[in-house]
Amino acid sequence: MNQREALQQLLQRKRGQIDPVELGWPKRSGRGRRSRGLSQAQVAQALFVTEKTYAEFERGNTPQPNTEFLDNVAKVLNMRERERTALYVYALGYEPPFPTDPMAGTNVAPAWQVAVNRVSGQPCYINDVAWNVLAANDDFKLMFPRPEGRSPELPERNMIRWMLLREDAREHHLVNWDTRWAPQVAAQLRTALAAHPDNADLRQLDKEVNDDPVAGPIYRDHSLAYIHPDGDARPMRHAGYLTPRGTEDHRTRCCDRHAPSQLGTVTMCAAQPFGSPGARFFLLPFVPHI
Repeated sequence: MNQREALQQLLQRKRGQIDPVELGWPKRSGRGRRSRGLSQAQVAQALFVTEKTYAEFERGNTPQPNTEFLDNVAKVLNMRERERTALYVYALGYEPPFPTDPMAGTNVAPAWQVAVNRVSGQPCYINDVAWNVLAANDDFKLMFPRPEGRSPELPERNMIRWMLLREDAREHHLVNWDTRWAPQVAAQLRTALAAHPDNADLRQLDKEVNDDPVAGPIYRDHSLAYIHPDGDARPMRHAGYLTPRGTEDHRTRCCDRHAPSQLGTVTMCAAQPFGSPGARFFLLPFVPHI
């Protein structure tokens, strides 16, 4: 099956699933054979285009339809996010840049949380579109600075807030914070807010970071365009690093408040759960500086 046939079948199936009464047409009555669902003419009317225009599109004869038209088709035909993605791929050859569902990227399937919790020996976690941690394993919690004798825990639910606004991150944990961490993280926040302007958590982060006397000037500098950190390697201190048996202990203290930690480099391996566009799954391999 080629893309044109796939597009046609998707649209015909979705038309067949919708009762015209739901879109304001009167209930059909009288004799005669009636097809299920919406007709092409009814879809065209709902889209405010001619029947010929929609019919040509459904047959795959519209080269490069604009994205506004595709989104309107998806809305009229009550497409789920995955169906809208298929519509874009069949009509344009690529996926939509952003989801339409305002809740997309704010949660993941329970199986993802189970998978993260079962990873051992490698720090990993999942954050939502606003960098709220949805799931994290024990190895991830071990990375953060803490006083001697305190149990490992997440310093904060929101990673952007911690990385950009908290003293522990800026002064102790994230090495070379002002050059290797803050500009990139700030640019990520700007990009995420542009993509999800209605997200309340991102709007609040935007205000807090912009108002901060240290992070604010970095945040307002738009010279760096940056979307995700996949593959980036950055210096940091790992509070839970265990020196291999038989080797010299190179851990040091960053300050009097925190237990000894290991200076090294973390590489961010990022992936996206396909069912939650905007969320991110991270694996964080760490290499000590010896």
